[in-house]
Amino acid sequence: MRRLALYPFSLLYGAVIWLRNRCFDLQIFKTQSIEGKSICVGNLAVGGTGKSPHVAYLIELLSPNYPVQVLSRGYGRKTTGFILLDEKSTPQEVGDEAFMLHETYKNQGQFAVCEKRVTGVERLRKIQPNSVILLDDAFQHRWIQAGLNLVLSTYSQALGQDQLLPAGLLREPISGLQRASALIVTKCPSFDTFDSKAYAQRFEKWPIPVFFSRYKYQPLTCLTTAVDSIKNVVIVSAIAKPKYLEEAFGQDVGIEQMSYPDHHAYTQANVNEIHHFFDTFATANSAIVTTAKDWVKIQALLSPQDRQKYPWYLLTFELEWLDQNAFNQFISAYVVSN
Repeated sequence: MRRLALYPFSLLYGAVIWLRNRCFDLQIFKTQSIEGKSICVGNLAVGGTGKSPHVAYLIELLSPNYPVQVLSRGYGRKTTGFILLDEKSTPQEVGDEAFMLHETYKNQGQFAVCEKRVTGVERLRKIQPNSVILLDDAFQHRWIQAGLNLVLSTYSQALGQDQLLPAGLLREPISGLQRASALIVTKCPSFDTFDSKAYAQRFEKWPIPVFFSRYKYQPLTCLTTAVDSIKNVVIVSAIAKPKYLEEAFGQDVGIEQMSYPDHHAYTQANVNEIHHFFDTFATANSAIVTTAKDWVKIQALLSPQDRQKYPWYLLTFELEWLDQNAFNQFISAYVVSN
């Protein structure tokens, strides 16, 4: 019923998006192509498709052979303008995702945030003219055009089955795939549980390759005090789709969720709230689990006493591909030829 009530607003939103895209297609609004090598990782839907993990994968894939620079908007930051991340950067200044990527890969590339992508690219090109620029979430930012556009869509929320905002999660119609170079279906179940060729046929209207990826969760990493055998967890997160995190645990583990809005800026009151909730059911086999994106904001709020008393753990994962060689070769072919 809610979606039905919002459908007229989706029609209005769709008309605005169509007009905007049409102005770019007719060059009434000018798009600036990026000189050199550039790859955009984006989506057609709002959040939760796994852009940052795929940017991280590209950093690992490309950085051994090419200088890499990553540009994002810096969602959730309290600053504006162009900022090149360094050792003094904080999540509040540059946003949680940019900070997380910098912390993990600062020896493998440069990282910057700028809400105006044209300005950001120009500044990065002056620093390193021959880099591969990775644009995190810039597919709808049509003032700039990357050389390669990767569009992500989750397996369970197929593009053709969703509606435009606000009735659905789509930022623009599925016809936006005409600007894509490839589609990556993310957060897939085990690859042997579905027919990937049949799934890909949904998008045969667009002559682009379709790749499939999934999360392979790693053993939990202890961040504070350790628990011998974890039987119950509180998952603390501020991400778009926290329900996916439960897939990391077996059926023998009891799960509670404490979820905050995507890119939420944690406060001391939030940490106290989390610890109070944990205390209400905690046993010797209980732990608090969070993501890397959340931990970069939470860790500074924990006192030495908190670290000694509360067992915080980090949940991490690796990307698995249905055909990793095919995807790597696709990326390599673009980079080598540009």
